[in-house]
Parts: sequence; C-alpha cells; structure tokens
Amino acid sequence: MAVHAQTWQPTPSATWNSGDGDRLTVPSLSIPGDQDRQPSPSSLRGRLQSLRRATSPARSKTSQSPEGSKGALGLTLLHEPSEPRVDFIFVHGLNGGSKRSWSASSDPSTFWPKEWLPCEAGFRHVRIHSFGYDSDWTKSQQSTLTMHDFGQALLADLYNSPNLKKNGNTPIVLVAHSMGGLVVKKAYLLARRDPIYADIASRIHSLYFLGTPHRGADSSAFVTTLISMSIGSGSKAFVKELVPGSGTLQAINDEFRHVCKDVGLWSFFEGVPTSTGPANTMIVEKESAIMGLPGEHTQYLQANHRRLIKFNSVEDPNYNILLRCFNTTIEEIEKGYVADKFENHRAQMKQIAQAFDVAERPDGDFIRMLDKLHTGSCEWLTTHPCFHDWLECDMMDANPTVKAIASGPSKMIPRFLWLNGPPGSGKSVASGHVIKCLESFNFDCAYFFFKNNEKPSLTQFLLSMALQMAESNFQIRHTFLAMMEEGETIDSHSDHIMVWNNIFLGRIFKMALSQPQYWVIDALDECPSRLLTTLMAMFSRIEPTVPLRIFITSRPNGHVERLLNQERIMRVEMHTGQADSLRDIDGFVRSRLSPSIIEDFNEEEGDLVAEIIEKSNGIFLWASLIMTRLDEAHSIEAMRRTLNQVPSEMSGMYSGILESIVESPNADLAQCVLRWVVCARKPLTTEELREVVRLDINQTLRTSDRFSQICGNLITVDNNFVQVMHQTVKEFLTGEQSDFYIPRSWSHARIAELCLQHLNGRNFNPPRTRRAPAVSSSANNNNNKTDPNNNNTVFDDYASNNFSYHLAHCSPSESTLHLLPLLGTLVSSNMLTWIERVAKTGRLSLVTRTVQNLRVYLDRQVATSSPLDADHQLTSRFVDDLVRLSAIYGPNLLSTPSCIYSLVPLLCPKSSIMHWKFGRPFKQKVLCAFNHDWDERLSSLTFASRVMAIACADQFFALGLADGEIRVYRQSTFELLTTMRHGEPVRRLANGNLTGVLVSGGLKMIRVWGPRQVLLWSAAVPEQPLSFRFSPDDSKVYVPLRNGEVYVYRAKNGARLDALEILGEELSDSDSDGGGGGGENQQKRTMPTLIRISPMLGIAAIAYRSSHLQLSYYDSDERVEAFEKEGYEDGGGLPPQVLDVAFNENAEQNLMAVAYQDGDVVTLDPWTLQQKHAYHLNAHSLAASPDGHTLAAGDSECVISLFAFDGLRLLCRIESLEERIMGIVFAPNSLRLFDLRGNTCNVWEPAALIKKNLADDSSSEDADDYLMPASNLVCTRTFDGCKAITVMTQAGDSNYVFCGREEGSITVHDISSGRVCAELQFHARMVDIRHLEWNAQGKVLFSVDASLRCIATKLSLPASSTTATTAVQKQQQQLQLQQFEHILDFRASDTVVQALISPDASTFLVSTQSGEELHVLPSEAAGSSSITQSSAHSQGKARWLTHPTDASRLLLFDNDSEVLHIFRWQDLVRETPERGISIDLPAELASTPVALADEWHSRPGLATLVQTVQMPHSSKTGFLTLDLAKIADNHPAAAAADATTTTTTTTTTRIEMQCVARQLVSSQIKSVLGIYRSNLFFMSGRGWVCSISLKNLAACKSYVRHFFIPSVWQTGGEPIARVVSKTTVAMAYRDEVVVLQGFLEFEHKSVFEEEGEKGEKGALMPVIKMS
Repeated sequence: MAVHAQTWQPTPSATWNSGDGDRLTVPSLSIPGDQDRQPSPSSLRGRLQSLRRATSPARSKTSQSPEGSKGALGLTLLHEPSEPRVDFIFVHGLNGGSKRSWSASSDPSTFWPKEWLPCEAGFRHVRIHSFGYDSDWTKSQQSTLTMHDFGQALLADLYNSPNLKKNGNTPIVLVAHSMGGLVVKKAYLLARRDPIYADIASRIHSLYFLGTPHRGADSSAFVTTLISMSIGSGSKAFVKELVPGSGTLQAINDEFRHVCKDVGLWSFFEGVPTSTGPANTMIVEKESAIMGLPGEHTQYLQANHRRLIKFNSVEDPNYNILLRCFNTTIEEIEKGYVADKFENHRAQMKQIAQAFDVAERPDGDFIRMLDKLHTGSCEWLTTHPCFHDWLECDMMDANPTVKAIASGPSKMIPRFLWLNGPPGSGKSVASGHVIKCLESFNFDCAYFFFKNNEKPSLTQFLLSMALQMAESNFQIRHTFLAMMEEGETIDSHSDHIMVWNNIFLGRIFKMALSQPQYWVIDALDECPSRLLTTLMAMFSRIEPTVPLRIFITSRPNGHVERLLNQERIMRVEMHTGQADSLRDIDGFVRSRLSPSIIEDFNEEEGDLVAEIIEKSNGIFLWASLIMTRLDEAHSIEAMRRTLNQVPSEMSGMYSGILESIVESPNADLAQCVLRWVVCARKPLTTEELREVVRLDINQTLRTSDRFSQICGNLITVDNNFVQVMHQTVKEFLTGEQSDFYIPRSWSHARIAELCLQHLNGRNFNPPRTRRAPAVSSSANNNNNKTDPNNNNTVFDDYASNNFSYHLAHCSPSESTLHLLPLLGTLVSSNMLTWIERVAKTGRLSLVTRTVQNLRVYLDRQVATSSPLDADHQLTSRFVDDLVRLSAIYGPNLLSTPSCIYSLVPLLCPKSSIMHWKFGRPFKQKVLCAFNHDWDERLSSLTFASRVMAIACADQFFALGLADGEIRVYRQSTFELLTTMRHGEPVRRLANGNLTGVLVSGGLKMIRVWGPRQVLLWSAAVPEQPLSFRFSPDDSKVYVPLRNGEVYVYRAKNGARLDALEILGEELSDSDSDGGGGGGENQQKRTMPTLIRISPMLGIAAIAYRSSHLQLSYYDSDERVEAFEKEGYEDGGGLPPQVLDVAFNENAEQNLMAVAYQDGDVVTLDPWTLQQKHAYHLNAHSLAASPDGHTLAAGDSECVISLFAFDGLRLLCRIESLEERIMGIVFAPNSLRLFDLRGNTCNVWEPAALIKKNLADDSSSEDADDYLMPASNLVCTRTFDGCKAITVMTQAGDSNYVFCGREEGSITVHDISSGRVCAELQFHARMVDIRHLEWNAQGKVLFSVDASLRCIATKLSLPASSTTATTAVQKQQQQLQLQQFEHILDFRASDTVVQALISPDASTFLVSTQSGEELHVLPSEAAGSSSITQSSAHSQGKARWLTHPTDASRLLLFDNDSEVLHIFRWQDLVRETPERGISIDLPAELASTPVALADEWHSRPGLATLVQTVQMPHSSKTGFLTLDLAKIADNHPAAAAADATTTTTTTTTTRIEMQCVARQLVSSQIKSVLGIYRSNLFFMSGRGWVCSISLKNLAACKSYVRHFFIPSVWQTGGEPIARVVSKTTVAMAYRDEVVVLQGFLEFEHKSVFEEEGEKGEKGALMPVIKMS
C-alpha cells in the first residue's frame, strides 16, 4: 500500500469547509513509483542545496552578478554554516571564473564547492568562499594587471571580509587551480611581509595547488597559444608572467620556499593530456606542477588540465580523492589548531546548560532509536518527494513557494511535516531516522522525545531546543552568554511563555540565521493536553520569514490533529503502518530469522514472513514482540503454535504475556517491577530498581540483567535505564482489563510510603555535631559518591526528589492515612538534611516543586483527616516555611548548604516551624521585635522626595523620584548600584524586554539609558507621556502622549519613526451615549485620560472621560472597537470612567483587565470584546504578572488584592496601613511585586505568588484547580519612616548602644536583652540625627542633627537590664537615663562631616565641609562660656581620627589618603611639617590611579590603621595598612609637657602603605564593620559577616565567615552595624535594632582563592566551630 501524503495546495485552492469539521480540504497526491523516489546522491545533494541557496547570504549577490555564468569578481560567500570553524577559499585559474571553473556544466547543481561540499561528512563546520579575478586573456583591451595585483586583491578581500571576522580567527584553506595557485602563493608572501596582514598569514593553514605551473607552462603549444591570443587581443601582463623562466615565477618560488614551512602543501598534477586542436598536450607538466618542497603532498588526478576541478557527479574518483584530502586537512585543524576553541565551546555550553538547568541533551533517546533502526528501514520516509519538498521549503520568503525539482507548477510547502500512525507503528524510530538523515547532510537539527513516564514540562522542552541550537550556532550561543552576563536568568522553573517570548521570539527568531533550522519532535501527543494547546498556539504564530522546519509525530485523529486544524497550521501529512512500513517489517523479520528457518517453515507451514506481516497490521511493535516469542520456540511446530496462539491485537498480545507471568514463580517480583516502572516519575536505573525491589518486597536480585526476562520483555533496559518497551504497555497495565492491573493511586501511595521511610532513615539523619561542609558549588554537586565518608545509597536521590510527587498523586483513603505521620516525622527530624542535599545540587526549583506537591496532598487529605491533626498542622506550617526559605535564604543556601543546620533556623521568625523545631536549642539568639512572624514585605525603601515611577528587570529595578533622580538597585540585596539624573521629576520608567535598556520620562523630556546606565539619547516631547512600552525585540520605543498621539523611536539611536496610528478616523457617537451634543462629547474625547499599549498583542487601549474603552488593533487590521461594560450596552447610560487597564500578554489567556470608577474590576477577551468576570473592589491601579497568571489591583483602602487572572478569583489581600497606592509592578519572575506609596517603595513576595502549580509541571496536573483561600488577608508590620535609624554608636564597652533617628530622637538600647531602655529628645522634632559619639571616660554623648545643632550631654548609664527583673527596677533604670545635663549646645557653621570627642571629654571637634571647629569646655575658674577655635585644615573629603596609641593627638588624612597630618588635641597645633607626611602607595596601586578613602579604621592601643580597596583591573580585594609606629618623634615627652610650643615634633616626612591583595570567595567587601581586638570585621557583598586577623596579615591564607545577614534585612544603603562584643553584632534595620547575639561564634574557615578561580577552592571542608 502506498504512503499517503497530504500537502497544502496554493492558497486559492486551500479552502475551509465548515461541513467537514473545519478541516482544510486537499486532494490526494499521486504517489510515484519506487524508481522515482530513489534519487542519486548527487541529485539529492542538489535538491538539498536548493534550500541552502534560499538562506545563503550570497544568493542575491550571485544572482545579480554582472559576470553571469563565469561568477562574481572578488570574494563571494558560497556557504556559511551555523558554527564556522574552518574557511575554504577556491581560486580559479587563467581565463576562469569563480563559478564556471568549478562547474562541470551550466547546471547549477554541478557547482561542487557550493552544492556538494556543504553536505559532505566533515564539512559541517566549513565556511566556503570563491574568489574571482579578471584573468580573461581573450578581451580586446590591454591589461597591465599582474599576479602581484591579483594576489594583493585576494589578500585585501580576506582582510576586509566581514564573514572571516566572525567567530574568531578560523583557519583558512586555499584551493587554487592553475594560475590561481600562483596568485595564492603571491598573496601568502605579501601577508608574511606586511604586518597589517600578519593575522591573515597566521590563519592560513593549508594550500592546495591543482595543476599550478610553479615553473611556468612548458608546453610549446600552450605557450604559442598564449602569446598568439595575447597579441591578437591586447597585451596581458599576467600572461607573460606564465612563460617559463619569467622573473615573476622565479621570485615567487625563491621567496616561497623560505616561508612555507608553517603551512600544509598539497600539489596535484594532471594525468591526461588536453586536446589542443590536432594534438594532445600536457598543459602543465608534472615537473612544473610539483614544487619539491619538504612536507609537500603530491598526487596525480586522472583528468586533463581543465577537468582537474570539474566533476559530473559525487561518484567521480577525482572528486573523492580531493574530498579525502580535504577531510584530512580538516581533521588536522580540529585536532590541533582549534583545540582551545573546542574547549572554550564546551565550557560555554556547560555554562549555558547550568544556567538553563538542562541536565543533558536528549542524545540517549536518539541513540535508543538508532539501536532499533535496522538497515534499510524508514528510507521510504526520507526518500519520499513530500519529505524533500518539506526540506526545500523556503521560509525566507513571506509567501513560501519553491519550484518543483521536476518540471511542473510551483506549490506552497508548509513548515510542518506531520508523521502519524497507530501506537507501535515505528514513529519514534522514524524520528531517529529523520534526525540521522538531517545530521548526515550537516543540517542544524534539534530534537526532543516526549515520554509519558517523565512528563517533561513545556519549559524544559523549549530550553532543550534552545540549548541544542546554541550548541550548533555560535551566534545563538553568544547571544545567550551576553544575556547571562547582563544578569538575566532563565531556567527550567521559568514560565514557558516568558521563555518563548524572550528566547525564541525575542532573540533566536530575530537573528539572520545563515542556515535553515530543523526541529524533530517525537510523540507530541504525550505532551500534557493544556501545554500542547499552548505549544500549538506558539507554533502558529511563528513568522513565515523564520527559516524553521518542524517534523512532528503523533497518533492520528487525536488532540494534535484537532489543534492543527484549530490553529489552521498547514502541514505535509505522512502515515506509518501502511505499505512502506510493511516493507520495513519484512526487512526486520528477515533480519531476525535465518534463511534456512524461513525455508523450512515455508515447506511445512506456509509463508512465515507473509503471515507475520499480515498479522502485524503494520504495527512494528507487534512484530518485535512476536519475534521475541519465536526466538523462544525451538521447533517448527512450536513456532506454528506460537503464531496461532498470539492474537494480532496488541491488547491480546499483552494479555497473553501477562498470563504467562502470572503462572511463573516470579509473579510477585514482576508485579513489583512493573509497578515501579509504570509509576516512577522518571526512568529508574537498574541499580535503583534493584534497591527499590529490595525495599518493597524484600527480594534481592542477584543481577540487573534479568528485568526484561522476568517481565516477559514488556520492559527494556537502555543505557542502564529501565522503561516500558512502549507507551501502550503502560496504558494496558493501568487499564482495568489487565490481569496485572496497576492501580495508579494505590501504587503512588506505596511508593510514597517507601520514599518517606527511606528519608526518615539513617542516611538522612542530620549531623550530630555542627561539623559539615560549608560550601557547595555546581562543580561538586554530584561528587557525593566519591566521598569516603558518604553513606548514600542509590535510592537516595530518587526518594529525595520525588517523594512529594507520589504524595500528590495518591488519592486520600483509609489505606493512606499512615502517610501523614510519616511526613510529620520527616518534617520533625530529617528535613534539614533534605534541604541541604537539594541546595548542593545548585538549584532550588525542587523546593518549589515540593511545596506545590505537598500543598496538593494536604488539600486532598482534608477529605480523610482533620486539618487540626497535629501532623497536618505541622506539615502545613512547614510548607509555608519552605516557600520563604527559597525566596529569602536561597542564595545563601546555594553558596553554603550547611547553613541550614544553624544559621537559617536561627534567622527564621520565632513563630516558624523552622525556628521552633531547629533553632531553639542554640544559645545564639536574634533579639528584635519584628522577627516574630514571616513578613510578606521583603523590604521598604524610603526617600526624601516622592517616588513616582518604577521599572523592573531580571536582576535590577529602577525608581524614578520627584527630585529628578533615577536610582538603580539590585534585586537580590536591594543594594544601591547607581544614580542617574533625568533633569525633571521622573513620572514614567520602563525596561526593555531583552536588552536592559531603560527609558525615563518627565513632562517634556524622555531619555534612554544603556545597560551600563550610560545615556544613549534624549528627545523632547510636546505633551506628557502617559506610558512607555518597548517592542518585543526592544528595537522600538512607543511613547503615548496626552494629546492621543503615539510617538515611535528607534531604541538604539532615538531616530523618530512614523507615529503609531491607534485612533480611528471617526469615533462613533454611540460610544458615549447618555447626554450632551456630539461636538461636546467629541471635545471631551480629544484628550485621552489613559493610553496603554501592548506591542506583544498589537493592541492599544484608549480611555476618554465618560466614554467606553476603545481598543485599537493597530498591528492587524487597524480597526478601532469599543468595549461596552455589562449594563451599559446599547446606550444604557453614561459608562463609568476607566481608571486603569492591564493587558495579559500570555497567549493562553486572551484576557485583559479594566478598573472602573464605579469600583468594578472587569476582565474581557480583547479579541471578541466579551466580558468574562467582574469583581467589586474600588481599585484604581492594575498590574498583570509577566506570566499572565496573576492580576494585582490596588484599591482606595491601601490594600493590594491578588487575583488569578483566569477567572478573577481572589488569591489574597495585602494590607499595609500607609499612603495611597500609586503604582504596582511585577518582577520578571512573577513572584515578586513592588508598590509605590508616597515617598516609599515596598517590595512584596507573598506566598500566594508561588504558583498554584509549577508553570509547566504536569506532575501536578491533577491539581490545577487548587487555589489559596480567598479570605487570606496578609497584614504586614508597618514601618515608621520617621523612626528610621540614621546613626548608631556603642557606649564604650558596655551593653548599650545609642541610635539617632529620622525624627530627631535618640534611643538607648540594651544589647543583652534587645529592648529600648529610653528615648531621649535632645534635638528638635523631625530633624534627623546625623552624628553620635560617646566618651566613656566623661560619660558624654555628642550628637549632631541635620540643622547643624551640636549638643554634648552628660548622662550616666545604668547596669545591664538583665539585672533588672521587676517592673520597678526597669522603671528605675529608665529614670536614671532621663537624668542628664547638657554641657555644650551650639550650631556649626557648615554641614558637619565628622564629630569627635577628646579622650578627657573636655574638647569637641566638629569637622565641616569648609574647615573645623574646636570647642573647649571652660574650666571652673574660667567661667561658663566655652572656647571656640576655627581653622581650615580639613576640607571636603578629609577625615580626622584620634591617634590610637597617643590619645593626645589627632590624625588628619587628606588628598585621598596621600597625606597625613598630626595635630595636638587640645589646641589643633600641627606637629608635622606644613605639607604633612607623604604616604607612599604600594607598588600594586602606584601604577594605576586609585582614589582611596580618607577614612581609616582603628582601635585604641593598636598602631595599625586599616582600610580596604577594590584592586584595579582585578577582582581581588586590597587590605591596606598603615603602621603608625614607624613615625619618629623628636622628644615627644618634652613637646607634650610644653603646651605652648609650636615647633614640629615629628621628623618623619614619608611613610609607606602596605597592601595585601586577596581574592575573597565569590564576593567583595561591601562595608567594614570595624576592628575588634586584633581582627578586622567586614560584610561581604553577599551579606556575610567575616573577619580576618591583622596579625601577620601578609602571610594570612584564609579568613573566617561567621554568618550572613539576610538580604531582606539589608535596606540597600551602607549597613549600619557594629561588632559590640566578642560574639555579638548589632545592626539597624529600618526603625529597629537587631542584636545577633553569639553569632560570631560560628566560624567557617574560607581559603583565599587564586584570581580567576570559581567557587570555593580550598574551602570545601570548612567547619562550623561552636563555642
């Protein structure tokens, strides 16, 4: 039976027939005979090359070449692979052409460098060019061109070629014929001489000479012909140079032999004479064609001079000789010259694979299919004309039509080829054959095998295809690397819509790809149905210009076909299970049976092969199974009985196999194996399966190679993975008709039970001590098996990764009640080990997936157990903790997984299960009021001016302020990165979708900033912009204005494009029925109140006062429609005002939301204008999450409501008693949102935004309707911005710290208890405190506020509050603090930079921008007024410091720490020369200008001063030290005794600064916290509090990491933190003091890295040392 193929006819005949289920009717094609479907290799190459011409960059140049058939002059690109690694350049000879010389005839298919070579093995990465020059001796005009000129032209073209500049310095191979060899040699010599061309010379790897007259053409006939033609047609200088003995040839040969040792030489000479009239002559004799140089390869070709490079077919022996030589050169290049590039390629792919979270290519599936592919099978598919037509589809044309290879009319060929057939008919094997075929012709092919047992997500599929495309295409690969460098993250947990839009639509499909791309997608119907709908919608929207062809397989008449028709996707259709499949089965059967057996059977029982084929019904799987059964028959009679007993249907076949299993002694074992194989989330290895069988039924298999035999060959073992032999086996076993019926729910419950028992076992017990590896890196994720102290079993990973999957898939019943206590035991005991193991993998997506599965399980358990059950409550609360762990502590867990045992439980809120179960046993405490419950608000940023706009990118977010500033913060730590000036209040901000470009706008000006915050361009606008949007590829910026116009700019350079027409020519009066004349209404509508644009959808929403919402479909038919809210249709009154609009750009949803002034939020279908849902909320601000799943609405009561966009179901409400919400924006990951309220930006990450089910995870598909309760009201602690702490200082060595606040008060905190002891209001209210200094000797507090008021206050501190046990005692302590005396009160003359107190508390120094003031307290005899002394020693950045070893002196650092001055405290008398002491920079900093800070860190009694600096041109941190002991004094004691002396007491004029440069572990220093004893404490960029010993700093090889401060506690600015004791750190968080008591006792020893190293080399086994 012939293969049936469908292909769409040209558009006029392709019609929709509503009577046939909207199926596109097509006529059946006539099928040619076999002889018509077996093209020769050369013709097949020609057919395949026709599509290469469609996408070749050179096709337009070639077709328009004025030289016609000879070919173009200069360098012409013939073929460019996606990943060029070698360049072949073909240079013709005398009177030749860049095309004609290399073609056997005028047939384009014989142009072998272009048509044949790209398809040859070994040429997958070879870029091919031809070079043409005017060597025509028959022209009448004279030519003075010489070989020097031709060689210079070739060299210049190589140097200037943009193609040769791509992808690095690829080696060059030059292939030359005849005189072209001399041109090539001359070009090489010129390149060696000229330094400009040194790079080209170094790239030339090999030279091929075919019939090149190195010593001239000796044939007398040839010379006579040359001269006669030259005389008759004009003198040609290059002809004379070919005469033997010419000076040109001698010069070239003499020089070439000295410089050719670095290149490969290949010389070929002609073996057949050339006919020159009546005689036959050797044009170039062997002696002239061979140079005789060392290392030269020589060989003859059986052809005359002209036919040396002309071949009729790929079978030509001469062609194959050349081809083999070419491949030898290519192999040499790949082995040596580009070995480093291969390594770089592997490193880049590993980096991308890790970023995408794609574990591996689907090579294993492909190899398994090839193993099943026997010789000759499936060739009917790849030799069929329909397959070839699909290959040749020209997608570069908007109307993709190609000429038929055979004569006939042109036809339209679709992008898709759909191979369908019944189960078991060999579709997957056919997919493997197609992949093999495409790869054999060097096509770029990405493939994916959907498998029912693994249920891959749509995101995983898309990222796998993207990764494969990046592997074969350097342009795609470098695009991904650039994306990663910009901080954009996309992985397997990303939303598939975002992946499709960002990776494919935004990047890959926008590239000018040099080659067509092929996708092979097998078993598409195994993709979950809801995801398949989305995938087909994506496919249908691929632009026709994208050179992508897609081969898909599935069963017929199913969901795939319905979606193909629904999306009107044109395709070529082919079927398995028919005539050609039967021929494959015939070949397979004959390959399994010996001819003698077939002959014996046929003599006695009939035609064996024919009977098998007839019974198979075209099902390859049936034939495979029957052959296995026949292999077990040892006689002809037994074979007959087997054939008679086995039914022809697969279900009957399976039943027979299962019956034999039931009767066998291994029935229980087989049932256990089948249960695990069918229900496992992923294929198990043989070792895993042996282990689970032992755990399940307590049977230990001796070997792992018996599984197939035990299960009647219903399962297979491929590459050590055990799987069902076919999807139909799983369907049969889980169907109730099976004797071995496997109930899925019960089986999942049993597997979940075994997983939980395993996780509760000894392997997952937490460490008894706090000794554990402190560091994890992706390079060491899977090295646990090599750890000699590791007791992991093969079942650990599966149980850890999939226990929640099986819980989510078991139905609640009485038989599953025991699972909840097991889960509760895990939460109470070994869950920390589970978290650590997940973190060691380098990915926390498993935590999120586990959260979703456990929520599904707990939600279902309500049917059989009370939600008040202790284990239910425990697990439910712990699931809530897991949600926050990943979000808040994720980066710290990934860098230090062992912190889950200590730091994380301690830092978690006290009410959390994590802290309650695992944090309480520690003596370390977190003392603060706010850390009692989880807070949905991660952070809150407050500013002096109003926050008016926000834009959010993947790693950063930007805030626009009313004072004209734009501040850019890091997403993870809320650290301020940079500040830009817009120049006017920033009312609008928007980020690019892909590039990191930022656009800002005010009333009259817009500015566009580059990824590095560099201003790209700016433009004035006539009206205020209402919003900004970028086009999907970031090439354009759309700017809707208040007057209704939409300006469009080119994002790259600001060029103004045509305005976007979003308004119809005339607005219907019916749009605003309800009063007033038409003219009045028209006037109201002339200035829109709102314009929102969705470039992704091509829709604009326009709102006018008292009018229906207008939707403009500007990207399609440019029509304008009005949406009429329900109740206001057909003139039903004046519609309410539209307040905001949010588009849902998820292609699955077809939704948008509108907020009205009457309080309703409405969702509608923007294409049909049908209202979907409504919710009364009084919302005025809307935002849609990028994934389209969530809608946020801010209402008049300062509450943010989160809805499921589809259905408008309330998920939760976030209440914060603050100002009105002015704007809401989601983060790109859709899990975080920002709101703007007055002067504050709040950052929220509510649990409701953790997706209801994983974006693509079909493991939770049964629980898609699960939603968080609508009554979930999230309340957050309100920060009092006025109470924000601005400065903090410790009261000496006591347990008290003073905190100055924004509203002018000073609070006293007891760090032993964490409570506020007193609040002092010395300064005016609402004037923030800027400086605080405490003098313990005099018990004086010196405070300075923003109004320049300086107050010195004497007060006594009580004993620690820990001694106060009663309320009366605490009240007495507060009264004691309220007893104070102001001893000094004055206003500074300028902005105060520093405030210091002398050691005896008698003198106060105030350093200002313009100088300093010294205030001396009066003595009792002098009266009551203080003495003030002003000077100007310090200005600008200069900093004062009390001498650490001489309290009577002051140090002043000036001029970026290049100069040190010493003064006396009591009167500021200088003790150094006027120019001070010069500080010599260390050698590491002297060569490169580095601006050092004038602020040094010191400790009383330690003569060493310290500061840190980022080393120039390096990632190292420099620890700078200054030893004051090296400063020599001249009679210091005498000088100190004479207070009136003015002589210089310091004789030192220079002092050397020391620098110790070290590479910290994956971070840099963010802030220095100070010096305690002999240790310098600092905070790293990732929030770790660390210390390094200052004793012998130069020899220090490591530092200590103590603990990390959660990113949500870091408010973005310089941290306000101090080391207040040997074990404790106090820090300010907004309006509270957080005391981390005892946390410095944690010690993680970290070895300094060598520069350039990644991860934590040398620190893989540090310990947590507990006191």
